[in-house]
Amino acid sequence: MAIAPTTPYQPYAALHKTIKGPGDARPTAEQVILDRFPPPTTSTGLKGRVILITGASSGIGVETARALYSAGATLYLGARDLKKLQAVIDDIVSSHKKSDNDASGTYTPPVPEKLELHLDSLPQIRSAAAEFLQRSNSTLHVLINNAGVMACPLTRTKDGLEQQIGTNHFGHFQLYTLLEGALLSGAESSGQLSRVVNLSSMGHRMGSVRLPDWNFTANSTKASDGKETNSDYHKWASYGQSKTANIWMASAIHRRHGTGGKPLLTGFSVHPGGIKTELGRHLDDVEDAALLKDSGYLDELKSIPQGAATSVWAAVAEHFDDPRNGGRYLEDVGESGAAPPGAEGMTPGYAAWAYDEAGAEELWRISVETVKEK
Repeated sequence: MAIAPTTPYQPYAALHKTIKGPGDARPTAEQVILDRFPPPTTSTGLKGRVILITGASSGIGVETARALYSAGATLYLGARDLKKLQAVIDDIVSSHKKSDNDASGTYTPPVPEKLELHLDSLPQIRSAAAEFLQRSNSTLHVLINNAGVMACPLTRTKDGLEQQIGTNHFGHFQLYTLLEGALLSGAESSGQLSRVVNLSSMGHRMGSVRLPDWNFTANSTKASDGKETNSDYHKWASYGQSKTANIWMASAIHRRHGTGGKPLLTGFSVHPGGIKTELGRHLDDVEDAALLKDSGYLDELKSIPQGAATSVWAAVAEHFDDPRNGGRYLEDVGESGAAPPGAEGMTPGYAAWAYDEAGAEELWRISVETVKEK
């Protein structure tokens, strides 16, 4: 079962005690790779491992891909804008060739393959998954659900789902269900546990999943111009429930496939830290200015390579080869403990509902029905 760790494993805790903002001593994704696969084994540490990353054209998705590619992984990168994604791939490949001083040999992994992926369209996700399965010979070892939206006004996906939970959770849930067989097959053939890594956030503490009305439809009205309003909708409550959903999905995957006689697949959820990326494009000027005036917040901020470190750690750490450590919520390149009562701001820790098994199972049921129906 997915159980919160009694003593969270935090191998980089010492580097998080004194923080001085982006670029301080906290580890980067590259450092995580070097620690896991020290030279001269770095460039071949992930040779033969097939990894799919969503939202790989910007932000921490790029640095996650860069670090995993440096260790020899076979990458499939998903994004909406293929032209932008191609530029990212070109940069990853060229920078790898320039910086590869690994004495283990001349192995260069395959050029990452781009995959058009729109997480706000369930039919398009089906097409993207089918294309991936054909091109990868139905083999996958790690799925990193990195893409997401944050704090947007009330809008709907192409399938009528509230935009934040529709994209952040249901889109990734649909992708996972279509690739589940490939993940199980990858574990069978490699003899190594496959992994699903969901990008969550400390923002999950803003609220659990509104199971009775997760889609914000109960009090919705439409004006003559078609614009929808909902007296219950708040952009941060919506974001919070979508990030809780990411945690619940990961733990539910672990309960289904990471326990029992033959564990094959486990799931993790990750808070990457505070990072200035395109994810914050919906913050208004007042919110942005308030954050920038908070010196504590500025110290907490990470660089983008530092923000990618926990995702990469979830994908490669030996600690998670043991299925008993699966299903957990991670932050600061370690397992998270519970948030202290009344925790505010950037204080580490998970909310009381993060490991709510009953809630997670009900959301799983809703998710199966929703993606099939749509």
